[in-house]
Amino acid sequence: MLKHFLFSLILLPLMLSAQTNIPEEYLQQAVENNLALKQAEFGYRQSMAALDQAQSLFLPRVDINARYSLAGGGREIDIPIGDLINPMHTALNSLMQAQVFPANLPNESIPFLREKEHETKLRITQPLFRAQIYHNYKLNDKLAQMESVAKDKYTRELLANVKTSYFNYIQAKEAVKIYSSYREILTENKRISESLVKNGKSTHDVVYTADAELAEIEKNLNSASAKQKSAKYYFNFLLNRDLDAQIVIVGHNNTPPKMRSKKEYLNNALNNREELKQLKLAIEAMENKASIHRSSYLPNLDFAFDYGFQGEKYKFDSDSDFWMASFVLSWNLFNGFGDEAQVNAALFAEKENSAKLEEVKKLIILEIRRSLDHLETARLSVKAATRYKSAAEQSFRLISKRYSEGMTGYFEYLDAFSRVQRADQSLNIEKFNLKKAFIELDKVAALTDITKFNKINNEE
Repeated sequence: MLKHFLFSLILLPLMLSAQTNIPEEYLQQAVENNLALKQAEFGYRQSMAALDQAQSLFLPRVDINARYSLAGGGREIDIPIGDLINPMHTALNSLMQAQVFPANLPNESIPFLREKEHETKLRITQPLFRAQIYHNYKLNDKLAQMESVAKDKYTRELLANVKTSYFNYIQAKEAVKIYSSYREILTENKRISESLVKNGKSTHDVVYTADAELAEIEKNLNSASAKQKSAKYYFNFLLNRDLDAQIVIVGHNNTPPKMRSKKEYLNNALNNREELKQLKLAIEAMENKASIHRSSYLPNLDFAFDYGFQGEKYKFDSDSDFWMASFVLSWNLFNGFGDEAQVNAALFAEKENSAKLEEVKKLIILEIRRSLDHLETARLSVKAATRYKSAAEQSFRLISKRYSEGMTGYFEYLDAFSRVQRADQSLNIEKFNLKKAFIELDKVAALTDITKFNKINNEE
């Protein structure tokens, strides 16, 4: 009777393992709420603000300047009016026999600084030719694109982490179910063994063995429960939810994703991996940076227009207003070879990124091959675990039958029971390893279209 009870309970956990797909709303919540992704989004928006600032340099600048001055001392301009005019007037008066012209005019001394003065003007400045402005705009545009790609890269990694943590949680939950079911079996086994010993139908060693097996199962159950909690906490952390929030498991699906050729995976990765996009943009950014410093060899031409009021008193009328229009040309002819050094630094940075680009391409090819090998290993492991489980079940059936007929001992029966337990747990592990291998391949081959997840961020 004990044997049939054990065998019927063993079949229960074997039916619990089924692959599931993560609900789409969890991925959306992660993209909307993940704190690290929000930081990447803020970094991108900062780069866009810097791009707007670079664009503003193309537009005219309008300033209002007002000045009111009180001055004293300083240089003076001497005008010898008396020394020049008085002799002439004296001679004229002598000829005319009358004092017609004043002959005592003093010399004048005009201070260089006005005692009081104000100037209030509106100045409009428009760059007409500044090559640095254009290349600076192009540089900031590339930097903004790099931040956008960096955000996309983290989004892809986040989606993979959410999927993996989701299946880690399910795997741990399945393990808890399996160990809980076996604990019920071994608890009942221990009770029946104690009853047999009490009635003199068995020896104490079966009780000790049953108690040892029960302690081992409880240890494994506690470990699986701890892993389930840890997986649940990490999953909710990624979604920026309460760590104790419940995780809903829905959508059973045992059909694996459709496989593609190795060449397709490689091409997709080389065309869509964010790391490559970032390096290509970095190369272009260094080209623009070199162009900024090359532009120092060229002249700059600006247009400036001033309109305002000047005078010793604050008056705004037609007698005190003025205007001035200017074309200002500036051309640096020598800068101690500093511009040339900066150009060379930018070109070396460009070459460094080019070399890094080739390295990353090779690393991506390596990742694809490793991921495909890992996937194939996981497939074979699932098949092997399935065969092991089937063989363990068949073995247990036969041994259980012999044990019920008194043709084999209890320890052989218990060993067969342990093999079924290990087979069930092994298949649970390998099944989710296969699922996670598909997730890793999806990430390294950049299979997921994250455009729709970018729309979620843009709508916020």
